[in-house]
Amino acid sequence: IELVAPKESRVLIAGEKGTGKELVARAIHENSRRKQSPFLKVNFGVTPEEMAEEELLGYVKGAFPYAVADKKGKLLLADGGVLLLESVERMTPKLQATVLRYLEERRVEPLGSPEAFEPGVRLMATTTVDLSEEVVKGRFREDLLLLLGVVTIPIPPLRERKEDIPLLAYYILEKLKKRMGKAVKAIAPEALDLLSGYPFPGNVRELENI
Repeated sequence: IELVAPKESRVLIAGEKGTGKELVARAIHENSRRKQSPFLKVNFGVTPEEMAEEELLGYVKGAFPYAVADKKGKLLLADGGVLLLESVERMTPKLQATVLRYLEERRVEPLGSPEAFEPGVRLMATTTVDLSEEVVKGRFREDLLLLLGVVTIPIPPLRERKEDIPLLAYYILEKLKKRMGKAVKAIAPEALDLLSGYPFPGNVRELENI
């Protein structure tokens, strides 16, 4: 994170659900020259294809029946800052082509607009799968992976870094103390032992919930 933050490189953050991929992206942003600029995101895991394209590119009034006013897409709204593309493995072929075109041309054409714009956006992306395997299976474009993953940061699951559990537990405890107005001073050694022996399929997110 310290190495890549000052650069303008695109970053692909890979890890299981709940490992803290967005936190890594935000840490990169907050330690970069763009830290005073917007940090926006589009989640392809929850946004339908057509809505995702509208969210990325925006549209002009009259582009389709419900386009009653112009709407800026997040590639334009994030100008000068960062746009995080979440769950890129869930992008349809059409969306992959849309993102690839932007990365190659650095231009944005809102839907229904004859005008193109050139926002200065730093793209970061997250994935929960091995995208190189998705390329082999024909589900992800190799040219897009090469452009998104200029730098790749893998985040190991919590079960593979159990030495972090006490550190994370106390960090989370401090947050919860402030939020709930409690004066908890410590976690019992027996409780830490139980936590350290648990596989955490939900990773850091599950640790926080517990």
